[in-house]
Amino acid sequence: MVAKKTQPAPTTKIVDTNAVLNRLSQQFNLLAVLIVALFLFQGYTFYRVKNIQTTGPAAGAGQQGGGESPLSETNLIAYAKEIDLDTKKFEQCLSKGEKAEAVGAEVAEATGLGVQGTPGFFINGKFLGGAFPFENFKEIIDKELDGTSSTICTDYSEGLQTYCSDPANPSFKPEPVAVNVGNSPFTGPKDAPVTILEYSDFECPFCARAFGTIQQLKAAYPKEVKIVFKQLPLTQIHPNAQKAAEASLCAQDQGKFWEMHDKLFQVQGA
Repeated sequence: MVAKKTQPAPTTKIVDTNAVLNRLSQQFNLLAVLIVALFLFQGYTFYRVKNIQTTGPAAGAGQQGGGESPLSETNLIAYAKEIDLDTKKFEQCLSKGEKAEAVGAEVAEATGLGVQGTPGFFINGKFLGGAFPFENFKEIIDKELDGTSSTICTDYSEGLQTYCSDPANPSFKPEPVAVNVGNSPFTGPKDAPVTILEYSDFECPFCARAFGTIQQLKAAYPKEVKIVFKQLPLTQIHPNAQKAAEASLCAQDQGKFWEMHDKLFQVQGA
């Protein structure tokens, strides 16, 4: 008699329902995150495109179609014509880089004085770094005029003390340093009791803001303050600043530095 083989009993795999649900939940969450990220990216792209299409300089800023900078060489030449320069001489001066060395010398000078950004001012040698409001300039100037000027931080208002009390990052240094005015362009009385030497960058938005403050100072102290301008183009972040600086010095050769200076800041601030 042949023994009947016993068939193995069928087995049933026990399914861990919780584990399956957890996996499904994780996959669903990942999918949801990807969908949200896709919508956010599309929204951001749409905004950037619309922003590029709709933003631009105000009328009169001198910027051409296609997003050309108001300080492009084409526009610099156009400004030269607007202020009645000999455009042929101006264009030759600019295109040949005749003023590049002079600009470089002033950049090196500013670096030697510890100026690390723009705008940077020296008010009778006292450093004030940044687009400070009119009131801060006025306080320093008035002290220079009435004989109460001091080299001690706490002799100034609390507002200014905020900027000279931190030795690691002082924006106001009441201890004056010797600065060389040289043959730099200036406006105001030659022998004014207060000299403000400004290192600036025509493409710097904070410098454009400070331009308005300087105009206020010129109006408030027509006989007491002399404004001297020197170049400090921050070419690492302002690609048009170098040529704009050269353009102002090319205009100076024709006796119209301040006309070009004002024009360049006006188109930046428009």
